[in-house]
Amino acid sequence: MAAPATKILNRLWRTATLLLVLFLLSSCSSIQFAYNQLDLWMRWQIDDYVDFNSVQKGQLQGALDSFHRWHRQTQLPRYAEYLAQLADQVDQGHLEQVELAAVEGQVSAFWDAASTQLYDVLLPLAPQLSDEQIDGLEENLREKREESLEKWQKSPDKIERRRKKQIRKQSERWLGSLSDEQEQLIADWVAQVAYNPLLRDQQRKIWQANFIDLLRRKPDGYLNKMRDLLLNPEQLWSEDYRQMQEQRHQQARELSREILASTTETQRRHLTRTLREYAADFRTLASQ
Repeated sequence: MAAPATKILNRLWRTATLLLVLFLLSSCSSIQFAYNQLDLWMRWQIDDYVDFNSVQKGQLQGALDSFHRWHRQTQLPRYAEYLAQLADQVDQGHLEQVELAAVEGQVSAFWDAASTQLYDVLLPLAPQLSDEQIDGLEENLREKREESLEKWQKSPDKIERRRKKQIRKQSERWLGSLSDEQEQLIADWVAQVAYNPLLRDQQRKIWQANFIDLLRRKPDGYLNKMRDLLLNPEQLWSEDYRQMQEQRHQQARELSREILASTTETQRRHLTRTLREYAADFRTLASQ
């Protein structure tokens, strides 16, 4: 879990759009444009794993359209309201009273609701996959997992620098220019937080094997079992991996407290303004 002091708000932003790529966009107009491309982007991502036939592509598009309507009409207003509430707290000088655990809990609830709805509209497509399509999915999952591990093994220093850059960029989105102290806190966090790519790869391999097995065998209730795997991958975590993730989570939360405690008045104004801008964007999108 690579996140800075603004980890909680970054997760909220990700939840609101379900598009990690939107972290690259900064202007309000870009946010609205990118959200309106949600169906297209998600279809591209899915097509990267499964080669659908023409009938299946039509069904996939219908499922994504359904999800997008639901998300726009029911979820974006909730995100907007919550962002506005956070902005009010910051604006009233109560940033130190913001409970990160409570914010994280609400964000997780948003994320779970969106994920559940998305899987519920996509999983009915699973029984229609042929053996050849399942073979292709298995191979694509394997290739992408191995590519990810290879990148870590070849250039860990480069990946560390990229993580630090991404964290700094995400932090600046919410707080504006960072102080030297905050830059150093981020650098120290990236350098010190433990990460074992081999352990992560092992967990991904186990999860993928279980998912493909269900898809191939189709035992009684297999769609519900697949849904459970998608929503609760932690059930397959080893104790070592679980401890690593919990430690990283605690370290990220502590860093959050440290950076939030170090914010200047200018940064708090920037945070308030950004929260209100995003809330306004989500209200506009919800009304379209």
